[in-house]
Amino acid sequence: MRPHRYSIFPLLAILALGQQQAIAQRTTATFIGNCAFRIDLGDWTIYSDFPYQSGYSGYNTYTLPEGFNSAKGTALITHAHLDHFDSALFHTSGLELIAAHQAEAERASVLARLEGRGIYVYPLPTPHADMPHNSYIVAANGRRLYFTGDTEDPKPLLSAQGIDVAFVTPWLINAINKSGRTIGARTVIMYHHTKGEFTGVDVKAPCTNCRFIIPEQGEVIELFR
Repeated sequence: MRPHRYSIFPLLAILALGQQQAIAQRTTATFIGNCAFRIDLGDWTIYSDFPYQSGYSGYNTYTLPEGFNSAKGTALITHAHLDHFDSALFHTSGLELIAAHQAEAERASVLARLEGRGIYVYPLPTPHADMPHNSYIVAANGRRLYFTGDTEDPKPLLSAQGIDVAFVTPWLINAINKSGRTIGARTVIMYHHTKGEFTGVDVKAPCTNCRFIIPEQGEVIELFR
């Protein structure tokens, strides 16, 4: 019987297509400072708790990211403290806004436009400093991100399911470690810390079989790998 002959070129084309799709789905987070990350989602960008007032309360000073004033994206604001949101600076940008202190109708309109892009944002009212405050789940490209903001209550995070990456404050990590529980996320990134605050400090990972990252300012993190 004559052996089958297969061309290697279609196979290479399939492999190349798969590689291109993997590259297209690659998602990075750039640590700007304090709780501010730039999350690149293809043709749209999420800025967590940014812009904030540079250097406020001793948190990281920064220069605005290149192209910020013309960036297409959404500012995801947990609450209105100046180390999380500078309203005057925000209004120099073209970003859309989702914020705990925002009028509900305005927020609903922005959420609907994001859904049209395949990005789903779920605000979770959580307590902090007797002011409007939200934690957030962001779902895009089959992945789920969790941003705690400044809340002192770990219960919403601990009860969240299917989280790929959680952005968590040092005090919430400390509370979770003391409780003996763990965060059910593949990656946990600590935010809301000053430069060098945790240099040489052994911080116990608040998750099991996960990546635990304490980023340096300017660090670019590949979120899913």
